[in-house]
Parts: sequence; C-alpha cells; structure tokens
Amino acid sequence: MIIPFFIPSSLSITKWAYQKSKLKSIPEWDELITTIENADLLLTLASDQNCPQRASILKCLYSLVGTSASKHIDVDIVKINMLLDKAKSSPDQVILNWVNRSRMILGDLRKFDYIEWCRGGFSEKDLPAVH
Repeated sequence: MIIPFFIPSSLSITKWAYQKSKLKSIPEWDELITTIENADLLLTLASDQNCPQRASILKCLYSLVGTSASKHIDVDIVKINMLLDKAKSSPDQVILNWVNRSRMILGDLRKFDYIEWCRGGFSEKDLPAVH
C-alpha cells in the first residue's frame, strides 16, 4: 500500500503545538515538521513559554541544526544562521542555549553528538519532559 505524502501546514503545526495532549497526529510527526521551511515557525513556537508542545518543538530545532550540519547542507546552514541571528536577542535562556550550541556545532562539526542533537539530548536537558 502506498501512503500519500503529507506535508503539515503552518496552521496544522500551530494547532498541534497548542494542544494539551502529548499525542502526535501520526508517528512521524516530528520528522515531518522538522524542515528548514518550518524553521521560523518552530522558533516562534519554541520561544513561547506557554506553548504546551514547547519541548517537542525545541527537540525539532536541535534536530534541524544537527541534521543540516552533519550532512553539510549548505543552503540550510545559511538559513539556520539567519535564524540564529534572529534568535540571539531572545530573553529566553532555553533559546539562547540552542543558539549558542548551534553556533558551536556549525563552527566545529567534531563536537556533533547524534544523541544530543537528533535524539533530544539537549532539549531534554533544557526542558525535561513531564511524564
């Protein structure tokens, strides 16, 4: 069976982000929303301390940077650097941690750790999931 390709809209991502439920629409949800096209929206949502899905969205931001850096996707890295420039004046320490760590890995890929960047290590340290 062929599963139709689904691209979540900004509206559907925002609706999900403000749901109180921890359930995802589909199992691959985080992967589907973790795109350079959604980077600005993800940053906006992760910057909202009242966003119920903030921890999941922060994980997506780390994964976006980690994947782009480790695969040397130059076009994405340029866009990520613009996003980091926008985020560097945030009053939110969680966002500033993401900016600083992102600058570090973009400057020295040897510091890349798959677990920290792509499996939620850093996001879990900054925003521990409530179970």
